Amino acid sequence: MLSMPRTSSDPTTVRHPLRAAAALLATALSACVGAGSVDNPGTGSAGSGSGTSGATGTGGTGTPAGTGGQGTAGSSSGAAGTGQSGGDGGSSATGTGGGAGSTATGTAGSAAGRGGSAGGATGTGGAAGRGGTTGAAGRGGATGAAGRGGTTGAAGASGTGGTGTTPIGPGLTDLTGFTTVSCTITPTVTIASGVGMVGVATFTTTLAGAERAVIQFGKTSTYTLEAPVNWADATHRTLLLGMPGNTTVHYRIVVIQGTNACVSADATYMTGTVSGAPANLTPTKGTSTVAPAPGFIVAENGTFAYIINNQGEVVWAHKFPVSLSRALMSFDGNYMYGRDVGPFNAASGGNVYRVAMDGSGEMKLTLSGGTHHDLTVTPTGIAYPAKQAAGACDCIYVAGPDGSGSKVLVDLDVVFSKFALGPGAQASEKCHVNAIRYYKDTDTFSVSDREKDAIAFISSKGEVLGSIGATPTGTTPNHAKAEGADSTTSSVWRVQHGHDQYEPNKILLWSNGSFSGGTSKILHYTISGSTAKLDWQYTGTGNSPTLSDAQHLPNGNFMATNSQSGAVHEIDPSQKLIQSFSNLSKGYSSHRPTLYGPPPGR
Repeated sequence: MLSMPRTSSDPTTVRHPLRAAAALLATALSACVGAGSVDNPGTGSAGSGSGTSGATGTGGTGTPAGTGGQGTAGSSSGAAGTGQSGGDGGSSATGTGGGAGSTATGTAGSAAGRGGSAGGATGTGGAAGRGGTTGAAGRGGATGAAGRGGTTGAAGASGTGGTGTTPIGPGLTDLTGFTTVSCTITPTVTIASGVGMVGVATFTTTLAGAERAVIQFGKTSTYTLEAPVNWADATHRTLLLGMPGNTTVHYRIVVIQGTNACVSADATYMTGTVSGAPANLTPTKGTSTVAPAPGFIVAENGTFAYIINNQGEVVWAHKFPVSLSRALMSFDGNYMYGRDVGPFNAASGGNVYRVAMDGSGEMKLTLSGGTHHDLTVTPTGIAYPAKQAAGACDCIYVAGPDGSGSKVLVDLDVVFSKFALGPGAQASEKCHVNAIRYYKDTDTFSVSDREKDAIAFISSKGEVLGSIGATPTGTTPNHAKAEGADSTTSSVWRVQHGHDQYEPNKILLWSNGSFSGGTSKILHYTISGSTAKLDWQYTGTGNSPTLSDAQHLPNGNFMATNSQSGAVHEIDPSQKLIQSFSNLSKGYSSHRPTLYGPPPGR
């Protein structure tokens, strides 16, 4: 357990002592050289000094005044060293036979940049400054006889450092828009007893009027993840999700009051593991140069639901009592659901479990109907396919987050009875609904019937909004006939499971192919009125006659899951393989850019 007070003024101020050698050199050459200064955080001082008279000759050409170096915190600028006649800091015009070298005004040292470049004719610049405001311009030297090249200017003395800030990883709260204030933050992180990779953070703070907070964390103090703090909790208890096992985790807490932010110093804790959990996986790189989508894959393998990051590291795992066809985080990200494939043609049965993300409180949900295959999460709980009676068509059921109040939303016979069974059907019941998705932007569902080669779109009130797939045998509203969905054994679209209508007119689906000897593929369609054009197909993930999944990712990539082999492929928009994992998911899978809050997509 870690418990320590932290102060918002992160003590990273760096002091650079004045180098004695530089100072002596600057003094010795003061008659002909200007001493550059490099201060952090103070404003860089002007390069100054007057050129002394040079021997008759041709004038030297001066070089621009030094510019300040790249800084990390405070302010500084190396001022130009001054040369001999011909002008300090600025450029000197070419003198003619013994004529006076003209002197230009030195240019200003730039903020937070490089070490000062040459001052005067050949004077070198000051030492590199750390961050800083624009230094004053170097002054011109007095007129010399004939401009002769000056001797080398001494380096500017090191300046003192300003207060720095730790670099922030991508996607984190940008603190540059806040005013940093002081307070005391006392954090504690323990390891969740149920899931060793999960840190449980609590803290106290003295910031008056504080209204929210975030915790930024990662493998180093260049933080890559951020957890929104549960501010309503008296101890601000927050789970730190997304770090692999046996890893030292760096973190800091940012407490916010209006436009003020109090930031704790960096602290660390060590994660643990989960006994028997799936091992880390090594991705196989493809030919695409597109980067993998940032985030995580929620998968299942046997009785384990688990999460990997895009590098294949296992960051969460839980063992359920049943073999899983679907693992899915709750809409608010606080729980993990796990379900089995269930009975396909029964009035009851099927198992759905839920566990908190810290591994506590596992429970079996009490649900109505014979539930099977899949479930989806909604802002009010869950939805799942199930039959009211053996021999009936499937319905969409809805229930609360804990399974309470489960009830029929719609009997899908209203739409799937308008489609015939495809050739070589393996599931001969009236309906065989096998996948369901929810879209938060329109508060609607899509559901797949395996043997009808069709996907239906349903409102949250149970209304049939439309469908896509093979030609219906009866009238159904707003159907789009999909190119290649001809309900023949050689159809491009024959049998489907996982799908993603990621835009109102775009849909991605896994077509399994005929059960024996079929070819599985990812199909991408554009819907336009009563037709749907096949844009492209991808077969690289291999064949799987059962389950399997397809998802559009937030960065524009696509993910395909072969549930038979467990292979998961990520492909770019031109269908080139970015990377793949072997034996990752033996059911459905889902991608999340973050393990907090609602799922991605519409």
